[in-house]
Amino acid sequence: MAAFKEFKGRDELIDELRLDEAHRIVHVFLEEPSPPEPGPSIDEVELAEAVREALRRRGVSRLYKFQAEALEKIRSGRNTVIVAGTGAGKTEAFLLPILEDVVENPFRGVRALLVYPTKALARDQLARVNSLVSTVFGARALAFDGDTSEREREAIYAMPPPILATNPDMLHYGLMRSPRFRELVSTAKYVVLDDMHVYGGVFGAHVAYVLRRLRRILRGEPVFIGATATIGNPREFAGTLFGGRVDVVEARAGRRSPTYHIMVKPVARSRLVEAAHLVARCVERGLKTLVFADSHKLVELIHRLCRRMGVEVYVHRAGLLPEERRRIEEGLKRGEIMAVAATPTLELGIDIGDLDCVILANVPPTYSKYVQRTGRCGRRGRKAYVMMILGNDPISQYYENYPHDFFGKGFEPLAIELRNEEVVKVQLLAMALDSPVRLSELSEFERRVAEELVKQGYMRLVRSRGYLRCTSRGARYLRSRPGLRGVGEMVRIYDVRGRLVGYREMPMAIKELFPGAIYLHGGEVYMSLELAPPRALVRRLPPDFSLVTSPLYYSEPEEFKPESTRTVVGVRVEYGELRVKEAVYGYVVKDFASGAVLREAVLDKEYSYVFKTKGLLILLPTEPSWSLMESAEAVHAVEHVLIAAAQTVVGAGLTDMGGVSFPTGHIFIYDSFPGGSGCSKLLFNRLEEALKRAYRMVRACNCVDGCPKCVYSPYCGNNNRVLSRRRALHLLERILRGEIEGLEVQEALEGRPLA
Repeated sequence: MAAFKEFKGRDELIDELRLDEAHRIVHVFLEEPSPPEPGPSIDEVELAEAVREALRRRGVSRLYKFQAEALEKIRSGRNTVIVAGTGAGKTEAFLLPILEDVVENPFRGVRALLVYPTKALARDQLARVNSLVSTVFGARALAFDGDTSEREREAIYAMPPPILATNPDMLHYGLMRSPRFRELVSTAKYVVLDDMHVYGGVFGAHVAYVLRRLRRILRGEPVFIGATATIGNPREFAGTLFGGRVDVVEARAGRRSPTYHIMVKPVARSRLVEAAHLVARCVERGLKTLVFADSHKLVELIHRLCRRMGVEVYVHRAGLLPEERRRIEEGLKRGEIMAVAATPTLELGIDIGDLDCVILANVPPTYSKYVQRTGRCGRRGRKAYVMMILGNDPISQYYENYPHDFFGKGFEPLAIELRNEEVVKVQLLAMALDSPVRLSELSEFERRVAEELVKQGYMRLVRSRGYLRCTSRGARYLRSRPGLRGVGEMVRIYDVRGRLVGYREMPMAIKELFPGAIYLHGGEVYMSLELAPPRALVRRLPPDFSLVTSPLYYSEPEEFKPESTRTVVGVRVEYGELRVKEAVYGYVVKDFASGAVLREAVLDKEYSYVFKTKGLLILLPTEPSWSLMESAEAVHAVEHVLIAAAQTVVGAGLTDMGGVSFPTGHIFIYDSFPGGSGCSKLLFNRLEEALKRAYRMVRACNCVDGCPKCVYSPYCGNNNRVLSRRRALHLLERILRGEIEGLEVQEALEGRPLA
């Protein structure tokens, strides 16, 4: 982990920022350059001469220590995870043993699959891979993905390259749809997953199954290799993803350039206006700048604010058409674009050139995500700046008071929930299309899912041979679930002319596209006219439209089935499966610039979505002397602040977990993705730390009885009503002190749910 020290010196840009009375510079930390530990010279390492010569031609005379360790482990056939900083040389670490194998076994077809999370990243990295690969006689690396033309595919099938770059989506479709593709990849000996930290949650569950399907058609047992900069539990996580034992190689390294990490607290303007001002300040200085926000909506709002200031900022986020995103990436890389506002779509290792500054409009919930987002700067030898904007929210307040809790801790763990029924349905059907599935291959849980698929007519059991086949109905079901990054139904968004604008997944679609909702997309402003999943109809509004909306909704947990139970500081907690109904019944209209509430509206009908997921049930004790309303105020406030604290503990995004509470002390915190993502499972195991942080959040606030700094949530379905900071503080204080006796625990769930 990088070393940070408080910066008290002088810097021209930081001094200029200190003069702006519209914000406070709360903390400045300096991260000094820290390259990886040197290792042996290339003459001291046992290498094929062609590979050694290729390194010499690139000016490499010595390996880093971690590269030499990775070389030995991979060469010996051991599944390996390489954990090293951005730009530290992870690519070379896994390529060297692969190239050596290619030299010793030429013309054996595809020897290595390099799997990147996206097409864009695979193609971006291909140039770097080939700069080393092409110097070795007979070696070349090619891409095979959805953008590969038929002519290029035919050439690859006719003369397979030793190294093939692809993505999980291509593997998913190729394995089940193309016998020629299965034959092409069947010779692979090495399977590399770069940027492995991306494979948490639902996406990771899908990818774990895709790798399992790949293993079924390979001619021999592969060597799995992972590369990442920011995973706190690499051995455990990779073991789940790869399905076997894994060795870990770590390099304690940071950036190559001095980097200033600045915490900024707006005083006279909102967080988003502050982000726009910082972007403008950096662009004026000629600094290439990337600003991150955690949601589509925030990114679009930053774009609009910068446009009003006369600064051209481009938007990069999911939901835009792929060609739009590629155009922005290339423009930033070539220097034709100086500023981009992005969701975490640009966290990955895409080379976007000499980036000087990263601005974070939200506090990332974990240090790991902070490093992922800011890893794009401080790589070119010039000093760089990272500016994180603190707001009036619980997480910002916590890190303003305890900055070393942010910079002083290691990377957080990642989780995958493999028992996600929605993921397993898709992957069992896909597996049966790859080749018939024998019952002996399946776990008990998978057999139960398969039985349900058979009942629904999606699979057929051939009893005489004991295997399962996918039916035509099952194939249609697969086509309705085209992506690996989610499991909810996809809503296609059209404008009044019938043009496809983009996509939004359920259940978020009902919260953002209810009739009357203001929907921001690609720098444009739309009003939703109609929502009838799987379609939504929107009308474009003037770019200076000054109103925004947020939904009023309620959540109802149903059929909770506990799988595990534990006691945390005297409080009973259960983890298991549940059904959640989320229903939008109205909305709040706010002024875009000030955030002031102008009015509330009730919809003509409710828009609801019911899904299965995983989550926690916390049986919180309450004061016997409190009325039902007073208990509701306390428990609802604890739910809000506990979700905020949980984000800092388990690495969840702002919308990764939902919650609902009852006056009786029952709190449900669940994964927002159908089937479950693994976030609530991590929280189940780390709840004590989350409770301690929740307590510190409410204790540090000096408001009367609740405010945005402590117990308010921007995602509250009740518009932050029925909340009491004082009662939440009282409850948490007694629980953490072990004063459970005297508090009342109610087994029966009663009262109105509060989201």
